[in-house]
Amino acid sequence: MNNPYAFREIGIGHYPLGIYDVGDKRVEDLMKLGDENLKSKLLYVHIPFCQSICPFCPYPKAIHNEGVKYNYLTALMREIDLYAQQPHISVNNIEAIYFGGGTPSILTESEIEALFKKLKDALNIETVEEITFEGNPASFTREKVKLLKSLGVNRISLGVQTFNDELGERLGLIQKEKNSVDAIEWCKKEGIDNISIDLMYNLPGQTVEEWVEDIEKVAAYGIHHVSLFPLKVIPVFKLFKLIQAGEVSPCGSLEFEEELFETAATMLEDEGYKPESTYDFVLPGKEHLYSRKHFRGFMDILALGMGAFGEINGCVYQNVMSITEYMGKVSSSQLPVVKWYQVTEKDLPNRYLTMGFRLLEVDRLDFFNKFGVDPEIKFKEIFEKLYSNGLLEAVGQKIRLTKRKGVFWGNNICKEFCIEIFRNAFPK
Repeated sequence: MNNPYAFREIGIGHYPLGIYDVGDKRVEDLMKLGDENLKSKLLYVHIPFCQSICPFCPYPKAIHNEGVKYNYLTALMREIDLYAQQPHISVNNIEAIYFGGGTPSILTESEIEALFKKLKDALNIETVEEITFEGNPASFTREKVKLLKSLGVNRISLGVQTFNDELGERLGLIQKEKNSVDAIEWCKKEGIDNISIDLMYNLPGQTVEEWVEDIEKVAAYGIHHVSLFPLKVIPVFKLFKLIQAGEVSPCGSLEFEEELFETAATMLEDEGYKPESTYDFVLPGKEHLYSRKHFRGFMDILALGMGAFGEINGCVYQNVMSITEYMGKVSSSQLPVVKWYQVTEKDLPNRYLTMGFRLLEVDRLDFFNKFGVDPEIKFKEIFEKLYSNGLLEAVGQKIRLTKRKGVFWGNNICKEFCIEIFRNAFPK
C-alpha cells in the first residue's frame, strides 16, 4: 500500500473550534443571545459518567458516583434554564437531539424522566425529528428502553465495540456479547426505529477472522447503522502503557488496519448498507439526521454539559472540561463556556469542505453559488494532491472520496482544508 499519510487522523466533529479563552467576556454577548432571530437548532446533552473508564477513551468523562451525579444533573438543569431565559434560545425550535457521553444510559429511569421534563418545559422540542440516546449495553434495561421510547427517543446508539468477549476483556470493557444482544433485542421489541452500534477494529491481537465475525453480526442482529472506529492508542492513556509493558498485544500495522476496513466495507455493502460518512454505514432510510443537519446544514448546536462543543449565532464554543468547575460556574448562574471563536466569512469555504467531506462528498455547484468560485480553483494545490493520490474523484457536479482509499483516509482529507490555526488545535 502506498500511504499518502503517515497516520490516520481522528474525525473532525466540529469546525472551526473555540480557540480563545473567554476570560472576563460575557458569553451572552459573544453568542448574541439577546437577538430574537428565528433559527432552528440542534441540541447536544453531555452525560459524562461511566461505570468504569475505558483505557482508550478520549472523551470528557467521570467515574460514576451517585452524589456527584446528583449535583451534576442539578447543574445541567440549571444550565438549561440559563439558556432558556435568553430570547434567541427560547424562540427557536430544536430539530434533533443527541444525548452523548460518557454513558447517558447510566442514568436511572427517574433521572431520565426529570431531564426530559426539564427540556420539554424549557425548550421548543415539540417538532423534534430525531432523538438519539447513547449508552453502554451493560447499563440498558428493558424498562429503560421502554421509557425512552415513550419519551420520544427514536434512535439508540450502543457502544458495543466488539461482540468478542475475549477481545473486550483485553480492552477493559464491562459489556459482554449477551449485554449487547439483550439491548439490541429490547430496542427492537420496544419499537425503536433506528438502532446504531459502534464497533472498533485493529484491536490488540485481533485477527481478520474475529473482525469478520463481528461484522457478520451487524446484519444478523438487525442493526440499522454501524460506526466503524479504528482503535487509537493515545500515549497518555492506560492502554498505551499496557501495550508498552507487554501486558497487552500491540495493534496491527496500518496496512492491516486498511485490510480490516476494506473487509468490513465490502461485507456491509453486500448486505445493503451504504457508506454515510468516514465512519458510518447505514441501511437506506436510517440515516442519522443530527449528523446531516450538522455536517451538511451547518445548523447551530446548543451544547449542554461538561466539555460539550456547540455553536450559536456564529460563535463556536466549548464548555469547561472539569466537572467541579462546570458545577461551580453554573451554580453561580454563569454559562460554563471556557473557549470561543467567532466564525467569519473567510472561514466558510474551509468549513464547507472540511465538514462536507466528512459525509463523503461535496457539491461543486453549491459551493460556487455560495462563494462565487469553483472549489478546485480556490484550493487548487490541495485538490491536485488529493486527485493525484487517488483519494478524490469528480462525478458530475459532485466531488467524492474514492470508494475505498478515499473513505479510509477520509478524516485526513477533511483536515487538509482546515486553516492551520485550527488544524494544530485538533488532537492527533
